[in-house]
Amino acid sequence: MKKIKSVILLLLFIPFFAFSITGEEIQSLIDKSIEEGHSQGMVIGIISKDKTIFYKNGKLGINNDKLMDENTIFETGSITKIFTSLLLAIMVRDGDVRMDDPVEKFMPPHVRTPSYLGQKITLANLATHTAGFPYLPDNFYPNDLYNPFCKYSYEEFYTYLSNYELKYAPGSKYQYSNVCIGFLCHALTLSSQKNFEELLIEKITSKLDMNDTRVKFTDDMLQRYADAHIRDKKVPHWGISTFEGNGALKSSAKDLARFIEANLGYYKSDLFDVLQTALIDRCPQDLPYLDVGLEWNIAYKYNPEIIYHGGIVGGQQVFVGFCPQREIGVVIVSNSSANISDIGKHVLNKKWHLNEYRQQATLMPLMLYKFIGDYKNDEGERDIKISMLDLGHLSTLMFKTGYYPAVKLYPSSDYDFFLKVMPVNVKFSYDENNNITGLTVDHDGKIFNYKKVK
Repeated sequence: MKKIKSVILLLLFIPFFAFSITGEEIQSLIDKSIEEGHSQGMVIGIISKDKTIFYKNGKLGINNDKLMDENTIFETGSITKIFTSLLLAIMVRDGDVRMDDPVEKFMPPHVRTPSYLGQKITLANLATHTAGFPYLPDNFYPNDLYNPFCKYSYEEFYTYLSNYELKYAPGSKYQYSNVCIGFLCHALTLSSQKNFEELLIEKITSKLDMNDTRVKFTDDMLQRYADAHIRDKKVPHWGISTFEGNGALKSSAKDLARFIEANLGYYKSDLFDVLQTALIDRCPQDLPYLDVGLEWNIAYKYNPEIIYHGGIVGGQQVFVGFCPQREIGVVIVSNSSANISDIGKHVLNKKWHLNEYRQQATLMPLMLYKFIGDYKNDEGERDIKISMLDLGHLSTLMFKTGYYPAVKLYPSSDYDFFLKVMPVNVKFSYDENNNITGLTVDHDGKIFNYKKVK
């Protein structure tokens, strides 16, 4: 009888163990990323019903020997969008605005807000990326690709809005858009006559004791601010003014873990019910097995489904997510552009693939255009053509040689790329003005040099 009971208990817990990753495995992932140079420092927080545990290694920067921990401050990138959409949900709950309010209601009189055959854009359309706007405004021309959002102004945004024509009806199609969430944040601040940080503190962070989550630094936060890197190259932090609701928040792993605790109901607050509304209405994304709630990605490729979001800036990455069925959450912060989303998904559900090699980095699509062109080899090798596959925030370079089909070219740094379909590394060369002059192909140890001709 005892053996039968033991077998039954084992069978009951097999599904749990199948989805779980151990603390030793998590620490090993961090240590390997640091040792192989993919990140200067990383923290992973694991949230469960009983406790939150932080695993960490590394330092604040390549030239900053302060040790990384859960109180280190990071740029959160697009994680900010979750908070912007949550502000909308709270303001709807409190009767300040309505989901079906036309956004033009909150705009200055001189600004024309586009519509489609009389159908107006609502706050809900903006929050769900279904308003009909592209990834970025077409008058967005950054002077500094390492700090692209620092100079774009509201007047430039108003000019863009007044001249933009929708191509389809609002609410009919999903398209991930910085314009949508930036516009939503601006409308909420105009409606309330408060800035984004004031709204954030009043309605969210003060309720959750998230004192390190701010738009503007406190002096104490600045002392704990991690440097940004593309591999071992220090790069500037981003400055975001006009599109604050897209990516201006700074935070720590400890604060972000508190936010996940609140979403799972482990940290008690009056925000729990409104947090749950973010997952009720789901819209299919362009990728299979992936829906979007109120900004959260909901992935159901494997059972149980996971809920997550990533934040990427020039030289830092953040991942937050949770799995309600497993009653677990995760927060990852890294001061490097190397991808970490696979780690977060794998922690939530081990069925998600974990990359063995962390070579791939993430570059903003605007940083890729300079590589487009034709490249010629003087020794008679087939010409190479570099083009862009335009997928908005998922845009990628394409590599084509001779009659072979074009294949995706993945970044490992700001000028180094690689192919996944064969052992090929591509390194671009540039002049003193950062204009691309050529490329070098390393095909399994054989070196070929090309000049850019077009």
